Amino acid sequence: MNKYTDTVTILYVEDEQDILDGYAKALSRISKKLYTASNGLEGLELYKKYLPNIIVTDIQMPIMNGIDMAKKIKEIDADANIVFTTAHSESAYLLEAIELHVEGFLLKPVQKKSLQTLIQKLSYRIMLEKQNKEQRDILQYIIDSENSITVITDTTNISFVSTSFLNFFCVSSIEEFHTKFYTFLDIFNNENNIINKENILQNIRNGKDFYDCIQAIDETLRVVKLKNSKNIYKSFFINVSKINDINYLINFTDITKLSQEKEATEKKVYKDSLTGISNREKFEEVFEYELTQSKRYNRKFSLVILDIDHFKKFNDMFGHLIGDEILTILSQSIEQNKRESDFFARWGGEEFVILFTNTNLEIATKLTENFRKIIQNIQHKSAGKVTASFGLSSYKKGDTKESIFKRADEALYEAKHSGRNCLRSVV
Repeated sequence: MNKYTDTVTILYVEDEQDILDGYAKALSRISKKLYTASNGLEGLELYKKYLPNIIVTDIQMPIMNGIDMAKKIKEIDADANIVFTTAHSESAYLLEAIELHVEGFLLKPVQKKSLQTLIQKLSYRIMLEKQNKEQRDILQYIIDSENSITVITDTTNISFVSTSFLNFFCVSSIEEFHTKFYTFLDIFNNENNIINKENILQNIRNGKDFYDCIQAIDETLRVVKLKNSKNIYKSFFINVSKINDINYLINFTDITKLSQEKEATEKKVYKDSLTGISNREKFEEVFEYELTQSKRYNRKFSLVILDIDHFKKFNDMFGHLIGDEILTILSQSIEQNKRESDFFARWGGEEFVILFTNTNLEIATKLTENFRKIIQNIQHKSAGKVTASFGLSSYKKGDTKESIFKRADEALYEAKHSGRNCLRSVV
């Protein structure tokens, strides 16, 4: 035996006893365990009992021939390693034998050296397949032991997944996954702010590697919301490693509970307790991010400061509770009518701010004028009509937070001194 054959088991089937005895002796020297049978039926029963790695069989035999035995074995294991020994007179069986996709044919009388060489070749392949399976089983065990989702993919097709991945997407196999999601990238819905399918595909079209796309994002922002086929959302932190030029190892760590706690904390920290909209602290954070993006990508955004007209009179005449009601009604009116991309917050007192992302002065003017009309139509049951004045400015190259706010504030001052309930802008 050698390092390739000392772990394989062989089933040898031959109806001629003297040939069986002669070759069995040779095969027993290169196999861990040898089973012998004198016909196909006997050979089939031994196969079912011991599941040997390699089957060497004659074709023409009594009771059950080698072809029929091989068919039965292939029904049990389509990858079974079968070698036929055949005589010239058995050529009628040859086509049927070829269709079984067996591992080889040896012409009788079989040269023992040829048989040993073929057995060693098959043994080496079996050993490699076993090692690969063991490695994959170990990898699968390690991955399945972690509370995360792991995928190996080229961003289109998936070659390996953790059981948790299949469970999350409610599928039993990679094949079933691809019937529900055309490609791997389909899991990134466009509801995610940064890491979404549209952004990823745009970067790839621009020649950027998927790994580089994710690495370019600040670690604190590498969070995606994934939705399974039952419409259940969970938040995951994504980490990507390159295996080679084509494949990536992607790990999703479930941070749903952490995200929910973070959102609850942010709601307390960043929400205005009276109106329920975002407060000044949250607005400043969003503003700084938008300013950075605009400088990097040379895109426009616009800022509005609005102030409720004669708000002090409301408080003095009707009391602070009515004043609070007006603040809340106005806040909800704007919040319900703004675009999804707009950011609205209470700046302090009766002042509010609106950030129009990726919006130039012309469009921002139309949007702001619409808000002015919405507020003008507010009719409080006690205080009556409500109006507001608006100051607008738009980002230009070289701007800072202070310079943009200064222009918007100047525009607001001009609106108030132009009769109120109007919009003014300073470029």
